[in-house]
Amino acid sequence: MIIASFLLALAGLAAMGLSQPQHHGWLFHRPAPKMQSVRLHWSGLTLILLSLIAAMQGWSATIGPVGWLGLLSLAAALLLLARTYLSPPRR
Repeated sequence: MIIASFLLALAGLAAMGLSQPQHHGWLFHRPAPKMQSVRLHWSGLTLILLSLIAAMQGWSATIGPVGWLGLLSLAAALLLLARTYLSPPRR
């Protein structure tokens, strides 16, 4: 359940990031349509909440939220590093 929680957090944060125009434009070279941006935002929030539920099932109701915050931070750091090192060099 912990790995599932991490993967759900990673997918949720990626969806939340892609809902923003600058990140969507970086990856797809075009701005996201408004409705798609809204859908990405809400699906990202849903995945992050599912990640919390999976973490609480994996650990417990008391330790789960604390571990989930750690997994959320790890997923965010991984996405940050991927965005940094996969970006084309600036001129």
